[in-house]
Formats: sequence, structure tokens, C-alpha cells
Amino acid sequence: MFGLALSLPALAFSLACAIAYSVSDSFRKDAAQRIEAIQVLFYAFLLETPVLALWMILSGDQRLETGYIVPGLIDVVIGFSVNLLFIVSIRRSPLSLMIPLLALVPVLTALVSGALLGEWPSLAQSAGIIFVTIGLFGLFVPVEGARHPLAVWRNLAREPGVLPMLGVVVLWSIQPSVDKICLSHASVGAHGLAQLVALTAGAGAWLVARGGPRALVLPPGAAKPLIGVALTAGIGYGLQLVAYQMTLVALVELIKRTVGLVGALILGRAYFREPITPPKVFGMLVMGLGLPLVLLG
Repeated sequence: MFGLALSLPALAFSLACAIAYSVSDSFRKDAAQRIEAIQVLFYAFLLETPVLALWMILSGDQRLETGYIVPGLIDVVIGFSVNLLFIVSIRRSPLSLMIPLLALVPVLTALVSGALLGEWPSLAQSAGIIFVTIGLFGLFVPVEGARHPLAVWRNLAREPGVLPMLGVVVLWSIQPSVDKICLSHASVGAHGLAQLVALTAGAGAWLVARGGPRALVLPPGAAKPLIGVALTAGIGYGLQLVAYQMTLVALVELIKRTVGLVGALILGRAYFREPITPPKVFGMLVMGLGLPLVLLG
């Protein structure tokens, strides 16, 4: 089982998915600095739709069963909420501080499984949870001045993007399981396309209800990052669904989170001039040590 999980195709799809999502994060932040969050969602979903439609056509599998309806609708609600919260978070705060918070997704999943199902984390997973928690607080150690625990906590509490990103953590800890249920009733392409059509319709209806047809008009300079979001996120989503079918969800999430940590640091510096500080490097390294223990321990 473990050997199958580490097969070359599974690793290749997981890694490609992780890189696509990491690049997409930077495009989302760029777009969110130019237009409001709901506009980012609408155009990102709209432009991703042809990517997933092409994916479905090329795969030759358009399976979509009636059993898909209920889990599919649940996935739409989760997907809309999580994407909106994500954009609000990275709009308010540095990418290099917000993306590492997603390492809490597998931690929360392990704890919820213990509370609800009695499947408590193993010793290795418990150690990994401690590492991830230490790394998280390490990110918010002040670069200058007092570095006692209260100063760290104040930095964490004052960062405006933390609360919406914690909402993302909660929802993304649930979504992979819902995706797997959906894929038992639909092909990868059909599931992805159905989700995007529903999400686009929802975001578009929200925009028009709030501001009429004029709310759909984009300001100059917004198209380029939105196209980048659509291409990278659409490709990443399709690759992720394929990876889920080839290997353990835990392995896919491990690669996504690890690449995400490194990508947030590099892309945050390269595109948004976010500083690379010793606390950030320390926090990400410690979280990177804890993730494999949580997911595979």
C-alpha cells in the first residue's frame, strides 16, 4: 500500500498539482489587490471552466450519476466559502505568513477524527502536531523588540488575515473527503466542471444582485492576474483530483503543503517584496518537519 502511494506517477501528479497551486496563490493575491474578492472568484471560476471542460473532453469520461447531487452541492458550498475566505486572507496579510497556516489542515483533520471517531493521533502524529504548532507560532516571533510568548500571540492576533485563513483551514480539512465521495459518482472532469459551473453561477449572481451588470466590468490591469489564476488553479485542481485517485489523500496533501511553504516564501519575496526573516524561515522549517509525521505517522 505504501509502495503504491509512492509510485512515480502519483508523485509526479501530486508535485505538479502543488506547484500549480503555489503559483496560483501569488496570482490570486495580485488580483485581490486590484479588484474585490467576489470579482476575483467570479472571473477565476469563469476562466477555469474551459480548462476543466477541455480536461473532460480529452479524458473521454463524462460520467455523472444521480448520487452526485447531494455531495456535489455540499462541495459547492464548501468551495465557494473557502475560496472567498482565502482571497480575503491573502488580500489582508502577507502571502508568506498566511499560506503556512494551511499546515494546520492535516492537524485539524487528525484531531477531529479523534474527537468524532475515536481515531486519535499516533505518537508520531502527536509529535508532528507539536512541531507544526511550534512552527506556526515561530512565524509570528517579532523581528525586533520583545520576543516573549505574549508578543508572539499579539502578532498572531493582530494579523488581519489570520481569522479568515483559519476558516479556510477548517473547511479544507473537510473538503478532500467530500471530493472523494463525489468522485465515486462522477469522473474527474465531470466533477471539476460541475463544480466550476455552479461556483461561477453563484459568484455571478452575487455580483449582479449587489451592483447590477456593471459589477461584472473589470478595471484595467485586472485581466492578466485573473488569467494566471484560471490557468494555474484549473490545472492544479484537475491534477489534484487525479492524484486523489492514484494515491493517499495524505500524501497529496503533504506534497501540497510542503511545496506551499517554500513557494509562499519565494513568491512572496519575488512578487510582493515580503521580507524573508529568520522567524519565517525557522517557522517554516519546523512546520516542514512536522507535516510528514502528521500525515504519514
